Amino acid sequence: MAGGEQRAPGGAERVALKKEIGLVSACAIIIGNIIGSGIFISPKGVLEHAGSVGLALVIWVLGGGVAALGSLCYAELGVTIPKSGGDYSYVTEIFGGLAGFLLLWSAVLIMYPTSLAVIALTFSNYVLQPIFPDCIPPYNASRILSMVCLLLLTWVNSSSVRWATRIQDIFTAGKLLALTLIIIVGFMQIFKGNYKELTPSSAFRFWMTPSVGHLALAFLQGSFAFSGWNFLNYVTEELVDPRRLCFSGAREGHLPSLLAMIHVEHCTPIPALLVCVNLLIPITYLAFWAFLLIFSLYSEPIVCGVGLIIIFTGVPVFFLGVYWRNKPKCVNRLIESMTCWGQKLCFVVYPQCGSAEEEASSAHSWWLANETAVRK
Repeated sequence: MAGGEQRAPGGAERVALKKEIGLVSACAIIIGNIIGSGIFISPKGVLEHAGSVGLALVIWVLGGGVAALGSLCYAELGVTIPKSGGDYSYVTEIFGGLAGFLLLWSAVLIMYPTSLAVIALTFSNYVLQPIFPDCIPPYNASRILSMVCLLLLTWVNSSSVRWATRIQDIFTAGKLLALTLIIIVGFMQIFKGNYKELTPSSAFRFWMTPSVGHLALAFLQGSFAFSGWNFLNYVTEELVDPRRLCFSGAREGHLPSLLAMIHVEHCTPIPALLVCVNLLIPITYLAFWAFLLIFSLYSEPIVCGVGLIIIFTGVPVFFLGVYWRNKPKCVNRLIESMTCWGQKLCFVVYPQCGSAEEEASSAHSWWLANETAVRK
């Protein structure tokens, strides 16, 4: 059926997340989110905190390596816990509801809105710069263009997963072409002999001696540019065929058949896991970020302290809004009416889970139960 649509018995369309994101679109999502405005924002911060061009380049290389380690960890998490939601789903599954809610609270309140605002403002400034070549673009013009951009993308993502992925593919291709052009121009300058600043004597000439805290902040700036490698895990349920690499390769006959076997009780591909997801990878990744967190707290205690306060303000909200089940009837009625109003406004329902056969069986059981009740 075209578009990944699934229909329940009787011809009614089953309302569920559609698996329309294939391999090309999945790669485009990752590339498109990594190659964004961060690459134009972060270099300044990395260079300022590193203290030299050479050390800044080393930090960029190490940052890319850490991102690769993280992507391996998330690839395994994505197929082990096949839920959309990324970090939130994994934290909730492993550490419980409170930890998951605090992550969601800080993400919805601070992280995602500010990240989107930075990206949109950067986009608008770059678009308006040719119109105002001799000055900074007007404040209101950049804000209005940023708002239009966010509204347009929200509308596209709300209208169709297919159109969203197509637009993502187009913009990703444009980003790759622009990045390729920049790389080619850079190599042309090197071939012309303009590489004096890259020689060891010049590259590692420090204009300041970076402390450990400065290095931590430089890595944090670089990680912002590399961020986006985990974005595919937020739409896991919309992937056409998420699989483990070695497990899939062995099942196709490209690797030893042992790697395609699963545990008789837990139904997990233990041989494939032992070969590919070495525990040293997540341990190294966690140790690196623990190091950055500790020295970020040391070098920027006020900023980190404010962040922790914002996170912990979600604790009373969790206990009042989520943990407290037996709320007064007036509160429940208010929540239900607001939910109903939101449903009518956005024309939305809960996604239907399970296969068509399972839903047919459930619907049949429900019909029998109602028929029995009526007859009685």
